[in-house]
Amino acid sequence: MTRRILWIGNAAYPLAGITRVSVTVIVPAYGEAMRRFMKFAGRLLLSGFGLAAAVAVVDLASPSRSSDDPGRPVGWIIGVSLILLVLYFLLDTLPVLLRRTLYALAVDTAGPPTALVAWKKAEPAFDLAQAIIDAIENPQTEFRQFIHNTVVDLRQYQYGDNVNIYGGQGNTGIIK
Repeated sequence: MTRRILWIGNAAYPLAGITRVSVTVIVPAYGEAMRRFMKFAGRLLLSGFGLAAAVAVVDLASPSRSSDDPGRPVGWIIGVSLILLVLYFLLDTLPVLLRRTLYALAVDTAGPPTALVAWKKAEPAFDLAQAIIDAIENPQTEFRQFIHNTVVDLRQYQYGDNVNIYGGQGNTGIIK
């Protein structure tokens, strides 16, 4: 029976099948969330003020307007626009701004499976990566590691190397 296994949840990864171990920093998309919010706020406020201006022009042009009526539809339009803006911020933008940076340990195997384990602090990820690397380099040593609680959003993780390719069709080289 081999003692050279990495257990992540209920999945066993024999050290002989591990091809790469890397630590990746997963940073929430703060800038993208704020960009979306500003875009939504700009559209909402422009359309709200435009609608309010149109209502005000129509209201001023109306001969039946009394001097006691302060133009309530304009205030309602602006108020509803601001309420929608605050709700959008609370429901869409604020959860992203409250997320913390995660430090993920990615374990790639010779086949398609990849394990990704994340921590809120960097030390456990780097320590486990170093322990796996040491165990791979020293096959005579015994290695058994159990990791629990493996929930990570894989849409925020970049698989493989990050390569920028410049140019159109027929690329012949890459710049790293």
